Amino acid sequence: MTMELKVEVVAKETIRLSSPTPDHLKNFKLSVFDQLAPILYTSVLFFYTSNTNASSHHRSSCLKSSLSDVLTRFYPLAGRIRDNLSVDCEDGGAEFVDAKVNCPLSHILDRPCPVSLRKLLPIDTESPEASTGRLLLVQANAFGCGGLAVGVCVSHKIADASTLSTFIKAWSAAALLSDVNVGIEIPPLDTASARFPPLVELAAILPTVVLPKARCVTRRYVLDPAKITPLAASEAVPDPTQVEAVVALVWRCVARASRKNDPGRRSLLSQAVNLRGRLPEPLPETTIGNFVGGFTVEMPPQAEEREMELKKLVSDMREAKREYFDNYTPRLSGLVVGCMAVVEAAAKFGALINSGDVDFYNCSSWCGFGLYEAADFGWGRPAWISFAGVEYKNSIVLVDARDGGTIEAWLTLSQEDMHVLDADEELLRFASVNPSVSGS
Repeated sequence: MTMELKVEVVAKETIRLSSPTPDHLKNFKLSVFDQLAPILYTSVLFFYTSNTNASSHHRSSCLKSSLSDVLTRFYPLAGRIRDNLSVDCEDGGAEFVDAKVNCPLSHILDRPCPVSLRKLLPIDTESPEASTGRLLLVQANAFGCGGLAVGVCVSHKIADASTLSTFIKAWSAAALLSDVNVGIEIPPLDTASARFPPLVELAAILPTVVLPKARCVTRRYVLDPAKITPLAASEAVPDPTQVEAVVALVWRCVARASRKNDPGRRSLLSQAVNLRGRLPEPLPETTIGNFVGGFTVEMPPQAEEREMELKKLVSDMREAKREYFDNYTPRLSGLVVGCMAVVEAAAKFGALINSGDVDFYNCSSWCGFGLYEAADFGWGRPAWISFAGVEYKNSIVLVDARDGGTIEAWLTLSQEDMHVLDADEELLRFASVNPSVSGS
């Protein structure tokens, strides 16, 4: 009989900045990208085994003191959003939750369960608090075996996955080396709003992008890209990336599952891309804020098998990406023109997501952030870094596995589509379904 995971909150504490924010920085403007970002929390979980002499209390204290230090550098995360235009940086602080878990860490790592993982986060990822309440929340979950799971939630209204990665690296540097800036050059935090200032007319408008929710199932697959990438190579794309190959395989399989339940459906894939290095005047990867775009690829309603081959899908993805960067990013220059281009793209994206006659798959990749190497707060690399999963239909999220060679794909589909996908022989040839973390 499976033990139900129970998480008991022991204490909640507000973590203040180690140094107050100067008066001239009290009003932090959002960028137009931030204004259009969906209302949810970008979240991640770090798991640490008990292979350390440090107690859970000591590790929690270390996290709190270093968080106070790093918040001084990332001061908007301790503020509150006002009218979807700016962040009131009155140093309200971040929330830190200490919790106890009623099972050993191996219970989680042997068979990760998305429902259980969400209990280790300090707030629901879909909470509306992401735009009205605390922008950063942390939960330190102590296991009886001495293991520790650290759940971090940061509002998507001010941070994308790249920003969260930069923050974690600075935080771990503050804990391990007592220096937030070790190895990390962070440009001025207002760089985003200076380039893409907020639009007053967007202040009272509901988000353009509203992700669809339904009764869904989230499943974790571990894939070996070394086995998939050679099958995706073609004359058009002789060097597909590992992410391209894995995304093509996953899209092919989930589209096939959907069409078995509802033949003739259009299938659209939207692949999120980091725009920082692709802007007319490129920005450092450590630039804070939301700089996410996305290109879309369509699979014909009555696609034949050859039109769904990995080679064809990767070629279509590469071409769509090229057209996106050629046609869209050059428009992101100049304050007014650039901001309107962002708004137009978001409106188009929102219309596609919410059209009822298409299967819209929203895909993002967290691969390549190097968090396993960076997230050392003084007690070694994480045993596992997990994306906890969301309840938004047709979501595909890729994250690096701990071994550095495989990729974890987190899929959220309707119950009907997931039932069909569970029996997909092609996917099962290349993917392990939710294997033990220690064995993946």
